[in-house]
Amino acid sequence: MVVNVFKTEADIYSVYPKNRKYDIKDIFKEYWNDFLIYAKDLTIRDVVHSNVSKMLNCKTTSLGYNLWQCPACNYEHAQFNTCKSRFCNSCGIKYSKERTLHIMTKLIDVTHRHMVFTIPDILWDFFREDRDRLNILFEAVNITISSWFQKIKKSENFKPGFLQVLHTYGRDNKWHPHIHLLIAEATAGNNEIRKIDFFPYGMLRKRFQKIFLDLLERELDKINFRRIKNFCYLKWDKGFYIRAKKNEFKGSSKKALEYVLRYCGKPCFAAYRILNIDYDNGLITFWYQESVNHFFNVESIPIFKFIERLIMHIPDYQFKTIRYYGFYASRSHKRFKEFRILIDKLKVPWFKSFIKWRFLLMASFKKDPLECPKCDTIMLFQKLLL
Repeated sequence: MVVNVFKTEADIYSVYPKNRKYDIKDIFKEYWNDFLIYAKDLTIRDVVHSNVSKMLNCKTTSLGYNLWQCPACNYEHAQFNTCKSRFCNSCGIKYSKERTLHIMTKLIDVTHRHMVFTIPDILWDFFREDRDRLNILFEAVNITISSWFQKIKKSENFKPGFLQVLHTYGRDNKWHPHIHLLIAEATAGNNEIRKIDFFPYGMLRKRFQKIFLDLLERELDKINFRRIKNFCYLKWDKGFYIRAKKNEFKGSSKKALEYVLRYCGKPCFAAYRILNIDYDNGLITFWYQESVNHFFNVESIPIFKFIERLIMHIPDYQFKTIRYYGFYASRSHKRFKEFRILIDKLKVPWFKSFIKWRFLLMASFKKDPLECPKCDTIMLFQKLLL
């Protein structure tokens, strides 16, 4: 593995001129079968095989297509169906936009705080060994926030509203489970809302650390885990890191939500970050930006390792990576339906019209995909072929 550090993205391309575009799907087409031979001793989950297969069949005749025809010159165009897999780069973008729109119909129109709950790397492998343990992360964050609100509002029937989004990867795409949280800077109850904009992240760090370690100890062998637990208290004496700064989006809950969800539906890796693929030596070179000093790292790793990094982040079947709590939970949501919502449900069809394939392509390429390339007439739908 080779890592080079650059100060700006422009510095990267001065050394690594980008002469061509790379596609994740093409990489899997070329190497997936060979990777299965290479990874014969690894346990590859069924959900991985399923999602990779969907991606490889995306926009091919195996999924069928819609036939469009120009009424002026009879030119025909086949629009191939997509796989709808979140692991697919093109389909994941649409999924992310749909999820964002859905959540905005649930959030009340108040300022929301973006928070990040992390755990040290010494604990990461426990969750890769058994992915069901990822539920502990959700539970620990829920107890941390809910217990704090109960303490400050113990004499009143008010509760917080927040949602959690699980990310299992860092910027280098290695295994790094952590929780992004979007919480309303308000408490709701008795048909009213009260603002709250102070979050004591120093106290929350220690509270989260204790709750999380206690829950994990309950799950694991107490005798073996006790040494690790004590080490965590000694090394991270101020608690596990929590980012809880004030809203950098200047009161815009929509922008904060889009930031939190930007990786939720999309694949964990954007193809534009690939700088080069050395097919002779089986190496792939890509860049990522560090979260601390914001430097740009350029890393070269074997292609099989790159594939392994990607597939480990495919969630299990029916595993919910977005969860609602407090007055955003489904059992409580109806009680607060009279509060103003970010996006009224009556407007949802209008917003949905802009995330259909035609408008997404128009936004990306500034050209209507249904415009006939010969005479510029808008083509008409003819039939669906499977």
